[in-house]
Amino acid sequence: MKTPMLQSLRLKNFKAVRDSNVIPLLPLTVFIGNNGSGKSSIVAGLETFQAIVEDGLDKAMQQWRGFEYIWHQRVPRKLREVNVERTCHENPMTFELHGQTKYGSFTATMQISLKSGGSEIFIQHERLVTKRQPRLTRDATGTVTFHDGKLPPGPRRPLPDGQSLLKGTLDDFVAQWQFVSLIAQAMGSPTPQKRTGGPTHLAKDGSNIAEYLLSIRRLDQSVFNSIVETLQYILPYARDLQPALTSELERTVYLQMTEGDFKVAGWLLSTGTLRIVALLALLRHPTPPPLIVIEEIENGLDPRTIHLLVDEIRNAIESGRTQVILTTHSPYMLDLLDLSHIVLVDRVNGEPTFTRPADRESLQEWAKDFSPGRLYTMDLLHRKAEA
Repeated sequence: MKTPMLQSLRLKNFKAVRDSNVIPLLPLTVFIGNNGSGKSSIVAGLETFQAIVEDGLDKAMQQWRGFEYIWHQRVPRKLREVNVERTCHENPMTFELHGQTKYGSFTATMQISLKSGGSEIFIQHERLVTKRQPRLTRDATGTVTFHDGKLPPGPRRPLPDGQSLLKGTLDDFVAQWQFVSLIAQAMGSPTPQKRTGGPTHLAKDGSNIAEYLLSIRRLDQSVFNSIVETLQYILPYARDLQPALTSELERTVYLQMTEGDFKVAGWLLSTGTLRIVALLALLRHPTPPPLIVIEEIENGLDPRTIHLLVDEIRNAIESGRTQVILTTHSPYMLDLLDLSHIVLVDRVNGEPTFTRPADRESLQEWAKDFSPGRLYTMDLLHRKAEA
């Protein structure tokens, strides 16, 4: 049985990206680049794709306040007829992904467009190829067919304009992706306790970290203890860390750290402490998400903790338990990585481009003498340095 993994991504006409071309992804991929280069567009593209698949097109666009704001602005938008029933604009927003689930490889494509008149958006085209079933396609009317052109079993009606045929497919691989953009103020505050069954997923902002740790403790006490022990190594003055429950007005849960003979509530803990607890919990979870995407992972962390965190990531990916995608500005973090892990995001003629410095022959001699972080600060990773 294979380890689930996203092996490549291509975005077209999404935010700053006109065409990313195919970006190969490894068990660990780290995107670097100047502010505004387009790193966040890759993360946002993956997150938007997940939201469309799981929640539908309308809800996925709400965070952007409308499709028009993230549809690449530099492409022509002429109307064209896709069939007798529908016209749409050229250059749709496109997501192309290739990877594998535990049952084999897959390729998924989705195109989003705007109807004539500009008032409605719809999924213009979808395609799913796996080893487990015939190829599925979805046309501009929403009709889903097998590769041989026959209608699938069940009611012969098209899907709604905003519903993806990918929902519930691929063993819920896409649904399980975890995006992380931690906010310390939200993480320290008490949150209502989850009192129903089922798994607990970490919120993107980390606001339910106490509940998440509580679920880990219930699943595997030894894993929970290992998280606390690692925190004690990072913070020698910390005797313990536990999720605390209160029932004063409502049942809430929050973090509580023990120092000496007194306790410190979660909302008094430092940003770095809260961030490392959340990241350790994600990476050491008994059943971690198959893909973890973390923006600016170094924020709030000292160099020693960054070093420990890189070791944690390395252990997680080498065990085959998860895949990690990061963005960073930290040369120190890059020094702890191999050049092959890095994807450089650069603007060329105003358009984001995505390249792997390790593939450039001109860097091979430099890389023998300088670490990735040093190459980055020397401005040797940028292609203009080749001139």
